[in-house]
Amino acid sequence: MAGTFISYRRDDAAGYAGRLHEALERRLGAAYVFRDVDTLQPGQDFVKAIEARLGACRVMLVIIGREWLEARNAAGTRRLDDPFDFVRLEVAAGLARPDVLVVPVLVEGASMPAAAQLPENMHTLARRHAISVRDETWDADVDRLVAVVEKVVPPLDSLQRVQRVLKPKTIAVIAVAIALLIALALWMPSRGRSGESSSPAPSTSTSTSPGAAPATGGSPGGAPYTIDIPRIAEAAFGNLIYALVSGNVTFRETDNELRVRIRVSNFDGRSVNFWDDSFRLAAGGQTLAPVSGLNAVVGGNSLQYGIVAFRIPRQTRNATLQIVSGRNIASIPIDLTPTGRPPVDEQAEIADSLSQAIRRPVVQEAAPLLSADGLTVTLDRAYSRLFANALRLILSIRVVNTGSGPIFAGNVVMRVAVGDVTIVPIDWPFGAIDGQATSIETVEFDLPTTTTEATIRTTIGAHSAQFPVRFSK
Repeated sequence: MAGTFISYRRDDAAGYAGRLHEALERRLGAAYVFRDVDTLQPGQDFVKAIEARLGACRVMLVIIGREWLEARNAAGTRRLDDPFDFVRLEVAAGLARPDVLVVPVLVEGASMPAAAQLPENMHTLARRHAISVRDETWDADVDRLVAVVEKVVPPLDSLQRVQRVLKPKTIAVIAVAIALLIALALWMPSRGRSGESSSPAPSTSTSTSPGAAPATGGSPGGAPYTIDIPRIAEAAFGNLIYALVSGNVTFRETDNELRVRIRVSNFDGRSVNFWDDSFRLAAGGQTLAPVSGLNAVVGGNSLQYGIVAFRIPRQTRNATLQIVSGRNIASIPIDLTPTGRPPVDEQAEIADSLSQAIRRPVVQEAAPLLSADGLTVTLDRAYSRLFANALRLILSIRVVNTGSGPIFAGNVVMRVAVGDVTIVPIDWPFGAIDGQATSIETVEFDLPTTTTEATIRTTIGAHSAQFPVRFSK
């Protein structure tokens, strides 16, 4: 089986990799597109796993974002300079195979690196023709990429494409349905000729539990379908991020059921509730509560998926998913217009948690912020991430202790000012820093979604400095 392998760096372009994976699955089939996150098992040897996966692939797509080339580890060392860096291992293995087409895919406006900037075993990557994939021309760019892939992996005929998308059980159900329709067509004329009575047959009904998907065979309102996911489909509440991953609409006797798949990423050390009470749906002038009976707990520093179901009026075409956290509410508009696409598998891993994120670079070159009292604070880089309810400013901060003894980094105070409002960071990850040592951490601020400019304020004791930033649309 000839497939396509997607190589990416998680802290560079994970969102684009997940989004591209999903797009390629729809065009090529889920069984023919692979990522490390989808295939690795706990304890599995990464190098052997790469070799095994490449053995089943004819194409490798190398996703290159703005941070791909210069991404660094906690010690400040460039990741590509590490012989055991996962991305380096993947790309070098692909380049070493003459039967694998390696295609650089540039995202976020990134440029193709020169050979001199790459490790020796990756030099030939610089000679490969790259394809740029942009947000504003996403579908057209993906189509160009698929055309390149299909030159190596021959395109399928129509029946094979259907078989790639549909599961065997689904194909079997369709075959049975077609057979029944043929039998019914043959039976109806003979029934009319024989003059038999046309008394209605007794009806049967099937009960459905609140959280279960209702049966779709013979549904009165039409065929069930999957909904389009909006471009901004995430909500952030500090260390808790909700993502609307997928959604299906099924038809019932008197109404419809909307079943949305939600992913919760908990970056806090404490467990949080994941239940119906956190969700509402505004539709048709009503605010609806879920009927799914979801009542789960997401452990600290983990993620979890869940289905949230709502009963909605039959002709509903627009709704707003409301995510509630304490007194804060995030709203995600949803288009419920029938798409004609079959429902997605509610158990499948749809995409990475960054797949819907809109990320923009804010500061791309290191900038000094403040040096005082034995501490030097530098902004290495910054980018923004747009959620439904917040514009998150993410700073990579480097603090150097120039003295001989340890200094508590809590002496550094950072705030972001937006107009007359001063915003504190979600967390302050720095602790004590030993003498002549460096600590690199990520500091995040949630700003209003309409923010176009802000000021980073850094204070050490009696010393302070300001650094202005602007946000691109």
